[in-house]
Amino acid sequence: MVAERWWSSWVPAVVPYAILLRLLIDGRMCGEEFESVFLPLYKQDSTDWPADIFDILESLFSDVDDFTPDGKLRAEVNGIDERELRKRGALVFERLSTVAG
Repeated sequence: MVAERWWSSWVPAVVPYAILLRLLIDGRMCGEEFESVFLPLYKQDSTDWPADIFDILESLFSDVDDFTPDGKLRAEVNGIDERELRKRGALVFERLSTVAG
């Protein structure tokens, strides 16, 4: 059961992204799980986003695209690890809360 519905004042279409980000930031979801849920959600989302929200979500897409759990491959492609993905996710969550929360 969820004690607090912090997302109740958010723009409804942003809520799935905000909840996913909280799961990642709070360590309840690993980077690979986040990637496997976020990418289909974002790619299939037909929302006509305002430019500010679109830019934020697009930056998150870019961060997820850069995420590579394999250390050797990450070094080869100059990717980011899970720690960095969580850090960037926290920044995205903060930006989203400003414009959509």
